[in-house]
Amino acid sequence: MELNYTLMDAHFVTVSAIAAATLVTPFYVFATYVFSGASARKGALIGTAFLLFGALMTWTVLSDLPRSAGPLGNLIIPACWITPSLILVLWRKWFLSEPLSQRWLVGLQVWRLAGGIFLIEMARGNLPGVFAYPAGIGDIVVGLAAAFALIAYRSHSQLPRAALIIVLSLGVTDLVVAFFFGITSSPGPQQLFFPDVANDLRLFPTGMVPMFFVPFAIFFHTLSWLSLRQSAMPSMTERRETRKVATPRFDREAGTGTA
Repeated sequence: MELNYTLMDAHFVTVSAIAAATLVTPFYVFATYVFSGASARKGALIGTAFLLFGALMTWTVLSDLPRSAGPLGNLIIPACWITPSLILVLWRKWFLSEPLSQRWLVGLQVWRLAGGIFLIEMARGNLPGVFAYPAGIGDIVVGLAAAFALIAYRSHSQLPRAALIIVLSLGVTDLVVAFFFGITSSPGPQQLFFPDVANDLRLFPTGMVPMFFVPFAIFFHTLSWLSLRQSAMPSMTERRETRKVATPRFDREAGTGTA
């Protein structure tokens, strides 16, 4: 059977960064669960799922399926973005049955420094600046913010809630900005920007970013947000219980109120 793959003439650094990150991410999931003191078996299951997902997306990008599938191909990328996090939200009690370390969850965002490959490929004429600048610089800012938070609070048992919110908010903002400039600079009725260099991020290796790494980043963002909310729930419950104890009760028979 003849295999026809369409590749971008990418820099060696770009190919190496994409290949290394693709191999590391499933093991990072496993390590997150293990070093959080959670279930190693659960981490292995989720890591294996992402390993298979990464293999499938590698074939999808190499075969240029999003472009060759016609209009239906345009739905592949949004489906990839939504599916992992949707599964997480629907089965969040299973994913978060044991507390997870926010250091490991936020630590993944340091990998966003690899977004510098967008700037490399822009310099090589493979990507337009209207997309590469906000996407590449945004990823670098998020990666540096995550690294700074981990280093600044390395002696703390937990990362402060404010630091977590700042890193996660920056990460979400970067994803939204990259999506906006990516979709509005690509051919189609939604196109607002018309760069000299065609914005075709779907070719290998950069196609792995929207097809695999963005879904993975969204998954970890969602996992971190849900974990943050879950950690705040006991304190909220304690406050409600305290209010109940402190609220005076009225004794109907004695006609008096008791504390």
